[in-house]
Amino acid sequence: MMQHLDMSLLSAFVERWQPDTNTFHMPFGEISILLHDLHHILRIPVDGELMGDEASPDTLKSDMGGLVRLSVDAQVGGKWKSKWYDNGAMHAEGLLVRGGELKIKEMEVQCYLFVLLGSTLFVDKSRDRLRPAINLFLKDHRRLTDYAWGAGALAYLYRQLGVATRAGSKSLCGCLTLLQAWIYEYFPLFRPSQLPQSPDAPRASSWISPRLPGGDEARQRLARYRQLLDELSADDVTWTPYGRDGHTDIPRSLYTGPIRFSDIAEGYDPARCLRQFGYRQIIPCAMTVPHDQYRPASGSSYIVYWDSWVNQLWDNVAARRLDLNFASRPCEHPSETVEEYVDWFLTRSHPRITHPTDGVPQPRPLLVHQVSYDFLLLFQI
Repeated sequence: MMQHLDMSLLSAFVERWQPDTNTFHMPFGEISILLHDLHHILRIPVDGELMGDEASPDTLKSDMGGLVRLSVDAQVGGKWKSKWYDNGAMHAEGLLVRGGELKIKEMEVQCYLFVLLGSTLFVDKSRDRLRPAINLFLKDHRRLTDYAWGAGALAYLYRQLGVATRAGSKSLCGCLTLLQAWIYEYFPLFRPSQLPQSPDAPRASSWISPRLPGGDEARQRLARYRQLLDELSADDVTWTPYGRDGHTDIPRSLYTGPIRFSDIAEGYDPARCLRQFGYRQIIPCAMTVPHDQYRPASGSSYIVYWDSWVNQLWDNVAARRLDLNFASRPCEHPSETVEEYVDWFLTRSHPRITHPTDGVPQPRPLLVHQVSYDFLLLFQI
């Protein structure tokens, strides 16, 4: 399931993620995954009802028992030999089989959607477990199309990127297909081959991701990617990959405030990434911040707490929508910023990841587009 992912490339970008701003910090400024990216890359709805439903761990566990019509403390039968419910997560493959065993069409569909969403948009670090909170939005099939699934998936990915930046974190989860396809869209130097497709198809399906070796070669790729990102300039970025008007059909992309998936809420601020809308980047105002947050450099604790009133911001589209023409003006050059932006940014961020090498020149890393076509075919899925 994860063979199409270049984990070295994803790791190089995770190192540049800043959870306080939910943006990647590059040598030339900030850039992020925005709601109109979800629309174009995955073709899932980003507008609709905020996915803010929550439940206690005991309620979620009880819901899981009701779903499978069994005790969740029992073992999954067959070859899996594990518990239905373990460490706050539900067994994925067993749930799919159980849905068929129940012979209740509605429950079979619910189990299928549960597994589908848990293995694509809301992926757990274990890869074979599902977050019970997903089921909160599947209970009433009549409301499935009411939710802003894209906003929920983005909030979840933001959170997992933040957790992955901690020193004690050893893995990354969330919708990594989205993250990798987003990198391909904005950063031509990393792009593999691409297939033609219809304009309405998910753009993620057009990329031919090569299957790359792990081990020492993966570590060497990570070092090359780090160096390449350190040398990257704003002119190396495709700031508007869907065209200058790529956001106009997605007004929600200009929303400013928290986005949510159940108990996970993360800040979203398009004003920090105006170049992705075709506008000149200005120095952004301070973001709306959580009521409380605790993100130690290492350890398992990662707390971001928002007051309940912030849920109302999502519903107030008119008041929370960034006015691009008021905030800035259209770019004459795609990477344009106000004169003082870069100096402001460099006082608040680290422009590079790799250490200086005492003046010893380093060879420019091999770029993805310089790799031979034969090499890409060799490792293609």
